[in-house]
Amino acid sequence: MKIHIEGNVFIESDEHQFILKRYGNTYINKEGEEVQNYTVIGYYPTVEQAINSLIKKKLLNSQAATLKELKEDVESIREFVKSKIDF
Repeated sequence: MKIHIEGNVFIESDEHQFILKRYGNTYINKEGEEVQNYTVIGYYPTVEQAINSLIKKKLLNSQAATLKELKEDVESIREFVKSKIDF
């Protein structure tokens, strides 16, 4: 599974866990194959924990200076998550 979240951030899975990854540049390896760099943001036992971690990281990056601004950021993040789930 590989699900695009936003920009270069994806949730992927293997047989054991869910993985949040941030993809970077593409390069050609020694075998001439195209490879894309990525950074692992975190490993999670459930998809809910992966999503909650992404929400927490977005909140921790908030530039809010007041409770009102923080509340607006929380609502914005909530709407973002809802937009990714609703179709």
